[in-house]
Amino acid sequence: MAESPAKALRRILDSPGVHLGPACFDALSAKVVERAGFDYCFTSGFSISAARLGLPDVGLISFGEMMDQGRQIIQAVSIPIIADGDNCKWECNEC
Repeated sequence: MAESPAKALRRILDSPGVHLGPACFDALSAKVVERAGFDYCFTSGFSISAARLGLPDVGLISFGEMMDQGRQIIQAVSIPIIADGDNCKWECNEC
């Protein structure tokens, strides 16, 4: 059985050293990060808002759009994704 993304991320972050995880903003950019050999990547409200709307993260993107983008990202790759949910009003397992 393959290691879950959550367990993989815990293993990575528990290991010594500096860990690089580039940003992604959509499924394609997540695939680029994975193909480049990184163990994980992260996404944020700004990166998704900028990619989808061309606007800053000032509350203009809907909850549904954020969830849709998050689902597309995690379905595109097998590496763990760290999602910045600073204004999160949902349970993390909804993604």
